[in-house]
Order: sequence, then C-alpha cells, then structure tokens
Amino acid sequence: MANILFVDDEPLTRKLLLQAATILGHQGISASTPEEAMQMAAEHLPDLIVTDVNLEGRQSLEMIEQLKQSQVTQDIPIVTLSALDLVEIQEQARARGAVDSLEKPIRLQTLLEVIRKYAPED
Repeated sequence: MANILFVDDEPLTRKLLLQAATILGHQGISASTPEEAMQMAAEHLPDLIVTDVNLEGRQSLEMIEQLKQSQVTQDIPIVTLSALDLVEIQEQARARGAVDSLEKPIRLQTLLEVIRKYAPED
C-alpha cells in the first residue's frame, strides 16, 4: 500500500483524489497549499506526491524545487496535474524535479498506473 500526498487548492479535487486512492487500496493525505504540502511531505514521507501544477500563481514550481533540494524529501517522486494544456509549466516542473505530468480529470486507471510506476509496493 502506497502513501500518497495529494496537493491541490480545490477542495473537491482533493476529496476525489483521496477517495480514488482508497478505492485503489492506497492511503492518501492531502494539502491545499505549497507550505502545507512541504510540511506534510517532511512529516509523513509519502511514497508519491501528486500536485496541481498551477497552485497559487505557480508556487507549485517553487515547492517542487524545494522538495527536491531537501535531503528529507528529495527522493520522493512528484507527478504534476493540470486541467489546462500548460506544456511550458509542465516542462518547468520537470526541470525542477517532477517525474511526470497528467491531465485533469484523472482516470482511476491512470492514477493506478502512476502509483504502480512511481510508488511500487515492496
């Protein structure tokens, strides 16, 4: 069972992602701001972080960079989510350490594939 941190400023999106993780047999935690996400990542050390790429004026890019610079969280894979075709921002996220990007709305099968790829069970 993977422990996944979902970061999104939309409460409904966080709720749906948490429910999806549960349906897929994994544990989810959530954060609504980059600051909260960084604290939760350091505290819970999730197996995977799935974050909206367009948080609070693109602060998600800074969050990704800070998570990757921290010795505590640098090895946690980060996948970005976006409802818009934000190719430039997604490329910037990868340059800062994100391993993949997905489009919203995310399908259960797609989420399961991402979990299996980046947070495989031991």
